[in-house]
Amino acid sequence: MNTGSRTSNSLKNILFGITSQVLQIVLSFVARTVFIKYLAIEYLGINSLFSNILMMLSLAELGVSAAFVYSLYKPLADKDEFTISVILKFYKKVYWIIGLFIFFSGLILIPFLDHFIAQKPAAINEDIRIIYFIFLFNTSSSYFFSYKISLLNADQQNSVVTINQMKFLILQNILQILVLVFKTNFIAYLLVQTLTQFASNYYVSHLVDKRYSFLRKFKTGIIDRNLKKTIISNTKSTFLIKVGGVMVNGTDNVFISYFVGLAILGKFSNYLMLVALVSNFTAIIFANLSSSIAHLIVTERKEQQRKIFYSLNFLNFWIFGVCALMIVFLVNDFIKLWIGEQFLLGREISILLAVNFFMVGMQSGFWTFKGAYGFFKQGRYAVLGTALINLVLSYYGGLHFGILGIIGATAIARLVTNFWYDPYVVLKLGLNENPMRYLLKFVKYLLVLGIAAVVTFFASSFLSFSGLVNFVLKATICFTLVNLFIILVFKNSPEFIASLEKLKQVRTILFAKIMKK
Repeated sequence: MNTGSRTSNSLKNILFGITSQVLQIVLSFVARTVFIKYLAIEYLGINSLFSNILMMLSLAELGVSAAFVYSLYKPLADKDEFTISVILKFYKKVYWIIGLFIFFSGLILIPFLDHFIAQKPAAINEDIRIIYFIFLFNTSSSYFFSYKISLLNADQQNSVVTINQMKFLILQNILQILVLVFKTNFIAYLLVQTLTQFASNYYVSHLVDKRYSFLRKFKTGIIDRNLKKTIISNTKSTFLIKVGGVMVNGTDNVFISYFVGLAILGKFSNYLMLVALVSNFTAIIFANLSSSIAHLIVTERKEQQRKIFYSLNFLNFWIFGVCALMIVFLVNDFIKLWIGEQFLLGREISILLAVNFFMVGMQSGFWTFKGAYGFFKQGRYAVLGTALINLVLSYYGGLHFGILGIIGATAIARLVTNFWYDPYVVLKLGLNENPMRYLLKFVKYLLVLGIAAVVTFFASSFLSFSGLVNFVLKATICFTLVNLFIILVFKNSPEFIASLEKLKQVRTILFAKIMKK
């Protein structure tokens, strides 16, 4: 089991995550460029649509993962091999049931696929049902390995999962590019993903068996009744949160396909891919901090918890704020350079995507602390409210305003529900902090970003170059001005000073690791 320090483990996982994400960005652009060159834009639309449909089917997961990972923190800290083993055994049984449920319920949807696609585009030659079946198999089969991957994540061994995924991602992208270049066959393209995904999952499963060999000793152990009851209770609580999350994040592409069509959805998927790459890159930091925060809450006093929280929240604002403004100013220019002007959508699309990106980003710190505190019940109805508002507004927004109405509906639904409620829960119940203190800080953050955006807009408007030179200069101006403005405003704040201290600590650990080598 893992014996490293919180900071060392988090840093290692973050470094591996960032390396993996940089590699994924390069591979994604190469693979997407080849995809667009050899296949029609409608294939991107069908890809996004089926991914969203299967995201909704994943409701069967019920939020089990969060509840199980939380239940593993204490036995891992105590090195309680028996409890870890029986939790994993129970987890395996649950996830096999979930995987089978998703597969067979997904089969039931096959006769109704025409309702999601009013008219099959002429550009798509393959049978829609076969394409959907491959997507369904890929999604459902991954659940048969999830319990072992969750053990690594709970034990702060995310880097093991990351390295494994990186190796097989390289293989997958190389094979898919070769298939497109020499066969131009979408079915073969999807089957490559099926084979490499299965190989990746099988390999990491084998690694877990080797690293945690004690799992074999307790194959006949039965989970404690009270522990099982606690896990089921937490799972029930996260179910509503899971439903709401899927209804918010998993329906936009379905509405866009229905109201606007697969071709526009295909163009929109390029924007989503770029934002997702940025989101994944930033999420690495906070995803790999979850188990460290859980350990912090168990071992440290409230004052230290508050200090860490506000430092994390400030980093949230800094990272997601800079990235949000760069999405606004640069996404359209990048797409024009990358695949051509014919794939552009309006600037307002970039603005709404950046707003949603920033809102989710500012929540990530709260979600990390909320999960670490075990607040699974709090906020479950607020998320359902988000989902209901999003569905209603997306329908009427799509009907009257098209794609803009659908994306805008998501931002409004988040704003009036869990965007304020989750901070309230963490601050009031977890940190014993007055929420007004955070609210004042957040308003200041928004003002700083607003002023930085205006200054950046006027500074970049004087550029008269074209092509790559204009993009590089614009990116440099945006990145430099926004960061400089944030540093000047917050250089004397406790959060900024604490963040610098943590960075110095990170530098020390990195230097020590380099010297060892």
